[in-house]
Amino acid sequence: MSGQQRAELNWGRVTLKPLLEMNNAEWRTLYSYFRDRELADWNGAQPIRLPEWLFRKVMQDEERSGERHGFGIMNEDQRLIGSIELYDLRPSPPSRPTTATLGVMIGERTLWGEGYGREAVQATLDWAFGTRQPTLRRIRLTTFLHNRRAQRAFAASGFREMGRTEHAKRTDVHMEITLEEWNDAQAAHNDAHSRPDA
Repeated sequence: MSGQQRAELNWGRVTLKPLLEMNNAEWRTLYSYFRDRELADWNGAQPIRLPEWLFRKVMQDEERSGERHGFGIMNEDQRLIGSIELYDLRPSPPSRPTTATLGVMIGERTLWGEGYGREAVQATLDWAFGTRQPTLRRIRLTTFLHNRRAQRAFAASGFREMGRTEHAKRTDVHMEITLEEWNDAQAAHNDAHSRPDA
């Protein structure tokens, strides 16, 4: 884990379980998500064609090298429902990264739009900007213009739009949040909840 001690992270109804601590059944579920064509389309990727054992090995090797920080998203019943990761760390390990890209996927369609992804994002930001040593300074992401639900969820977590890239068949929306913005948002949230009712 490249010196990064990671326990399970909690936020609202979700628990983030480090990939290196997932059991065989959870890996099989995660593999099924990455093989799903519709889920891949939403992430601008192709379904995974690797055999399960190799998919798992590649993910675990990247975790151990510090190239990515990945978690399984567990719901309130401690059932795996998706994954979230920080990848494309810059500068690359073993240097101390200050910037990362966020990727999140809720694999259970019946839970889409229920706020689990947003809670997983909040838990990840809390770890990356608060607990991780050293803390990251900036987290970026890209989503599709037509994925309004994702943009609303990311905006609710503090991300702001930085620009757009036009492609032949889609438009990418680039968003980011900085450590300072996260800290300011948390301070404002704490202030609002510490004020007595008028």
